[in-house]
Amino acid sequence: MKNSASNQKSALFKLFLFSSLFSLSVINTGCSDSGTDDSQQQAEQSDQKSDDKKSEDEKSGNKEESAEEKVADAKNKKDKKKEKPPIPVEVVTVKRGDIQQTYRTITTLEAEGDAQVVARSTGILQDIFVEEGDYVKKGQPLAQLDVEQLSLEVAQLEATSRKLRKEMERQQTLFNRKLGSSDALDRARFEYQSQQAQYKLSKLKLQYASIKAPIDGVITERLVKTGNLIRDNDLLFKIVDPKSLKAVLHLPEKEMSNIKKHQPILLAVDAFPNQVIKGSVERIRPAIDTQTGTFKVVAKLNNNDDLLRAGMFGKVEVVFDVHQNTLLLEQQTVITQDNRSHVFVVDGNKAIQTPVTIGFKHDGFVEVLTGLEESAQVISTGQQILKHEAKIEVVNLEEQVAKDKKDKKDSNSPQALAVNP
Repeated sequence: MKNSASNQKSALFKLFLFSSLFSLSVINTGCSDSGTDDSQQQAEQSDQKSDDKKSEDEKSGNKEESAEEKVADAKNKKDKKKEKPPIPVEVVTVKRGDIQQTYRTITTLEAEGDAQVVARSTGILQDIFVEEGDYVKKGQPLAQLDVEQLSLEVAQLEATSRKLRKEMERQQTLFNRKLGSSDALDRARFEYQSQQAQYKLSKLKLQYASIKAPIDGVITERLVKTGNLIRDNDLLFKIVDPKSLKAVLHLPEKEMSNIKKHQPILLAVDAFPNQVIKGSVERIRPAIDTQTGTFKVVAKLNNNDDLLRAGMFGKVEVVFDVHQNTLLLEQQTVITQDNRSHVFVVDGNKAIQTPVTIGFKHDGFVEVLTGLEESAQVISTGQQILKHEAKIEVVNLEEQVAKDKKDKKDSNSPQALAVNP
C-alpha cells in the first residue's frame, strides 16, 4: 500500500513538474512572440510615418509647383492681354504732281451776242425759212412778209416822184428864162424832195419785208407762225451767238487782290458732266456792290465745239496759282488738331505719327511742304484710332502697288492730265 501510495505521489510530482515546465515554455514562447510583433509593428509604424512624410513632402512640392505654374499662366495671360492684335489699315503713297489754288463759285452763262429780231414792216407772214436750233449767218433770210401791197405802194410813189421831178425841172427852166418866180421853183423842189423821201421809205419797207438775221448765231426761239399779221416792232425770233458766251461771276471783296485779267478758269456744266471747259478772265469790275459785298468778273470761254448754251448753270473754278511737281497726298489722310497737322506713316508693322506742313488744297488732295518724302506709305483709313508706334496690318498693300504701277504707266501717256490730280 505504501509502495503504491509512494508511486502515486511520484507520478503526481512528475506530472506537476512537467506541467510547470510546459507552462514556463509556453510563457517564454509567448513573450518571445510578443516582442517580435511589437518590433515589427514599430518598424511598420516608422515606415508608415516615413511614407506619410514623404507623401506630405511630395504634396507640398506639388503645391509649390502648381502655384508657380499658376503664376506663370497668369503672367502669360496678362502679357497676352497687354499685347493687342494689330489694327487693320489702308495706305496711300505720296506722289509728285501739280496742284492749284482756286476759288469755287457758280455762274449762269450769258451771251453778249444776243439779238431779238423784230418786224420793221407791216404785213402778213408768208414764209418762215428757219427753225429753232438752226445756225444762221448775218444777213441770212429768216422769214418773208407778203409784199404785194408794199410793191404797189412803191410803184405809186415812184410814179408820183417822177412827175414831181419833171415839174421841178420845168419850173427851173422857167426861172432860168425869167418867166417863173422863185417861189414856184422852191415849192416844186420841196414837193419833189418830200415825195422822193416817201418813195425811198416805201422801198425800205419793201426791203424790210424780207426778215434777215442781224448777227451770226443760233435761233433759240421762234415767236410767230405763218399767216400771222405782223406789225412794226413785233418780236419774231431770238438769236444767240454761242461763241460770245461769257461766265459772269460775283466774287467776295476779299478775293479782289487775288484776281487778275487773263487768269485761267475751269467750267463744268450739268449737261456735260465729264467735260471741263477752259476760259480766262476778261473783265473785272473795279467797284464793290454795297448790298452783296461782291464784285463782278466776266470770263470768256473756249466754246469752239458749240457745246455751251446761254442760260446754262455752271460751276466755276478761278485758278489763282499753280504749283508744279510738288508732293501730293490725299486730304483724308491728314489729321488737324489745334491748327497742327500730322499723318501716320507706315514703318514696318508700326504706325509712326509724323507732323506735316500743308500748302494748297484742291480736289481732295493737299500739297505737302515738309514732313514727308516721295513714295512714303501713309495711312488713309483707320488713322483716327491710331497712336504713335501702334501695331498695324496693311490690308490693301497689293491693291496700292497695282495702283502705283498703273499711275506710273498713265503718267507716261501723252493723254495724261498735267493739272487737276
